[in-house]
Amino acid sequence: MRKIMWQLVVVSLAVVGCGRGVEADSAEDADESAVVSSAESALTAELADEVAQPASTTPEQLAMNAATRVGARFKPQGCATQTQMGATVTYVLNDCTGPYGLVKVTGTLTAVYSRAAGGGVNVVITGTGVKANNATLDINSTVVGTQTNGVKKAVVTVNGSGTGPRGGALTRTGSYTITFDTVAECLTIDGTWQTGTARLGASTVVAGYKRCKGQCPAAGGTITHTSAKNAVVTVTYDGSAVAQWAVAGGRSGTVNLQCGAN
Repeated sequence: MRKIMWQLVVVSLAVVGCGRGVEADSAEDADESAVVSSAESALTAELADEVAQPASTTPEQLAMNAATRVGARFKPQGCATQTQMGATVTYVLNDCTGPYGLVKVTGTLTAVYSRAAGGGVNVVITGTGVKANNATLDINSTVVGTQTNGVKKAVVTVNGSGTGPRGGALTRTGSYTITFDTVAECLTIDGTWQTGTARLGASTVVAGYKRCKGQCPAAGGTITHTSAKNAVVTVTYDGSAVAQWAVAGGRSGTVNLQCGAN
């Protein structure tokens, strides 16, 4: 099975002693949030990639172009079907593999396309129980995509929920910006979202996290996760399959990442 591409961070901290501790709980909640958000960002980038269309393109034409493009990029052939009605496209995916490291995506997504201010593209994406990689997503996102000097970006406002790889249910609200390269299949994510789980609430801040298909996170990115109990874990990346984590008070360690060739 191919390794999951767009997992922002896979944190597996071992706490020495009798109890797990807040840090381990915070790390697991960060992992649940990261898996859900990374899978969502890959889907978002793919469905919203109409930013290169001329400003004169109508919402109906945006929807038609998106339906054609998305259907061609998911594999195997025939795993994705698209139904367009005006500016709305309903995508039905059945065990598809897609761009940006999406693996085994199954579910129904609805995307409503319109023009944003300044010629950008606005897309409202919704879907319930969408399975992407090892996460299950209830998506309710508004995406504003732009292209400036050939650089594509999408600002995503999220108000959704999901279930991470450990089976933990969570809700997420906030926003993040994706800078994406459709040729190299790279995403860079910056943003902040609030997470609520059955165990803890938290804030996750992502800065300069860049991931390209088949590679580990690029050097320089960070994720700072603050639990409801104000336990702060900061993860930094150096381009390898091992990241560094640190907490206030001097404790630090390493994080083994699931990354590399797919």
